[in-house]
Amino acid sequence: MMAQNEDPPFIGDWHREKKLGSGGFGFVTLWKNHKTNEMVAIKKCHILLDKSEMTDKNCERWCNEVSLMTNKVRNENIVRTVQVQPEAFLQELIKCSANKLPILCMEYCEGGDLRRVLNRVSSCSGLKELEVREILRSLRNAISYLHGLKITHRDIKPENIVLKQVGDRVVYKLTDLGYAKALDKQSLNASLVGTVEYIAPDLIYCDRYNCSVDYWSMGIIGFEIICGIRPFSPHSIVAKWMMLVQQKKSNHIAITEDNRENYTYHSEIFPENHISSVLKTYLEKWLTLALEWNPKQRGHVFQIGDKEVTEQQLKSAKEPPNGQPVQVLKIFSMLDHILAKKILTIFCLYDCRFLSVEIDDTTNMDTLCSAIAAQTGIARDAIEFVLPLEQKLDRVTATTKPVDLYLDGFYDKPMLFVVKKGAIIQADLKPQIPKSVTDVFQNIKVKLKPHMLRQFVANAWFFVTSEQRVYATALDGIKNYGLMLNEEIVKGREDVVRMNKVSYGISGGLEYHKLSLNHAKEKAMSNQLSPDTIQQCFTVLEERCVRMEATVGKLAEVADKITTRYESVLKRSREAVSHPLLRASDQQDHFNLKSLDSRFEIARVQILEKNTHEKSHIDMLQAVYECLKKRDILLRDYSFKELQQQLIDIRREMQEIRKALDKAQEHAEKFKKDLAKMIVEHNNSVWSLLSQSSSVNSATCNGNGSIIPDIDRIMGSGSGGIVNGDLPGAPQFVVGGTVSSLPNSLGGEPISKSLLCFGEGPDVMSLITANESLIMTTDGLINDAFEWMK
Repeated sequence: MMAQNEDPPFIGDWHREKKLGSGGFGFVTLWKNHKTNEMVAIKKCHILLDKSEMTDKNCERWCNEVSLMTNKVRNENIVRTVQVQPEAFLQELIKCSANKLPILCMEYCEGGDLRRVLNRVSSCSGLKELEVREILRSLRNAISYLHGLKITHRDIKPENIVLKQVGDRVVYKLTDLGYAKALDKQSLNASLVGTVEYIAPDLIYCDRYNCSVDYWSMGIIGFEIICGIRPFSPHSIVAKWMMLVQQKKSNHIAITEDNRENYTYHSEIFPENHISSVLKTYLEKWLTLALEWNPKQRGHVFQIGDKEVTEQQLKSAKEPPNGQPVQVLKIFSMLDHILAKKILTIFCLYDCRFLSVEIDDTTNMDTLCSAIAAQTGIARDAIEFVLPLEQKLDRVTATTKPVDLYLDGFYDKPMLFVVKKGAIIQADLKPQIPKSVTDVFQNIKVKLKPHMLRQFVANAWFFVTSEQRVYATALDGIKNYGLMLNEEIVKGREDVVRMNKVSYGISGGLEYHKLSLNHAKEKAMSNQLSPDTIQQCFTVLEERCVRMEATVGKLAEVADKITTRYESVLKRSREAVSHPLLRASDQQDHFNLKSLDSRFEIARVQILEKNTHEKSHIDMLQAVYECLKKRDILLRDYSFKELQQQLIDIRREMQEIRKALDKAQEHAEKFKKDLAKMIVEHNNSVWSLLSQSSSVNSATCNGNGSIIPDIDRIMGSGSGGIVNGDLPGAPQFVVGGTVSSLPNSLGGEPISKSLLCFGEGPDVMSLITANESLIMTTDGLINDAFEWMK
């Protein structure tokens, strides 16, 4: 039987699914249309059996929320209202309400609220940078929008920030405007409303407030999503909390209490977080604005002209400033400026540490190298870059700019790896253990107070998971380093092949030159030149040819050795990249994280149930101890060290191969020029030899006409003159026609030597083939000779 005023299980096609939660003055229920699959969140005012309990003020606030959400508020980061059909569905819901107040129909945000996200074990030390950025951006948009409408929310807390999946991104939306109040000059009376942990101090101690109370809540949430805990001694009672916060200075953004009730004021975000160091530094300054005690200064800065000045600077100034200081609202514009910054996330393999460098379109690689050198201590000339697979670029070149390496939204993984030349991971790598953990190691038997136990288990969890992340990232960096080497080696194949071609080409050219030299010597001797003259001319040429032959032979040997070493280093490079350690390293649980989560949950339950004891911290301490042992084993593992040394050796050997290859190519170019020069000098010597013996050659020609080609007979000597461009009786040559042998062209007559040129044989086809081969062989050498002559 349905209780009085309880919503029915279904109304038409609409079915009641589950209760989503409560806030302000109402509770929220999920309804689903089983016909259209539409889902809406219905918010109704609390059912009060005793009508006297509902004050006029609460009724007014409820109606105010419905009015604001339905008629006025339209923003991407504020939960929107929806129209639900049919109208009878809403009328039936109102009938079931004891107070008959209007109903609020809102979009369903299936991701739950931010509190659920913060309650995850993985959020105990804050959220990932991408989530932090999105939440801060969403809060900024929603709050500035409401303030633009002169509306102050007054109850901003994780429970009032809900998550909705839109495409491939999560949108964070502010909800529950039950305490929101439209502000005007006549109405600034405050009341103690909202959740105490997130409300501004002025809502507690002051009779008047302004919209800066939302800045405070925004700052508290901002700190909590970064560190996983509220900033100001969150375990303290309200009175103690107020006293502590009131005593803080403007630059203090956190207060902690140790196990002996000593309080420490912090001006920095706790180191146990998941955001980059650059973003951390900027957000620390922004948090000083949001968490300013003085509500009149909260969210504002003092400026003289365009220059920002602090209150302390104004007080300590010896001379009055040039101009009147003006308070300027910066809480939103400063956050916009911070979130718009491009921060390059880097992982240094040498010390296994995450770095970050702020960049813009004007930043060059020299500036980036200087920043990395300052953070790591690695000399600038020893810095090498390795790109992860997610990068679009293949490698960092002389024209690369740091902004080309920036990957938007890629904050939790490195956009760039840094390697120190000649090393990968340093031998003595110290662990970065949180102070709260080292304190417990020094006094294992200590009984931690609940708030210290909470800090200890969170920091212990952070340390172990960070070691998992660092080791997995280091393996990923080593793998990318190996892939980079492999790619460089593969690209070097073209140079090795080209070197071999040049080497064999020079050897072939030299061999042809030797044949040419011998042929010229034989012809010179057959021309009845003086043996002494011939010997004097050709001895020098032959000696030079022999010397070059020995040198070119060494070049060929070097080319063969380079090829052998290249094939060896290529094989070893491929083996290194496929090493078992590098297979699915990011998915392997190296430090038993499942057990770690269980241990954390046990400690958290004890804290929530106030059932802590002297040994509540032992399980998490044991997890840290096991992590340190496993870390030492992994870093000292033989295969891990062997893999690093293998890659270092491959890199060194490839550099040696590259030097040898460059030197060999340099010598090859020199040998090509020397060979071309030899050919030219050979030709000059032969022509000089012929010119010296012109008289002898002339006498020989006149005395022995049988060796002179019979031009008349070759061309034909018929009396009919030229017919169709040919001499009558001569062999007929037609351009493009078939080539017949000389005997066939002469009608089968015996071939006289007078029809042949020097060195010509009777087979024309053989002559053509030989000439084609000669042309192909000497083409490159002729070109080189012409280049040298120029």
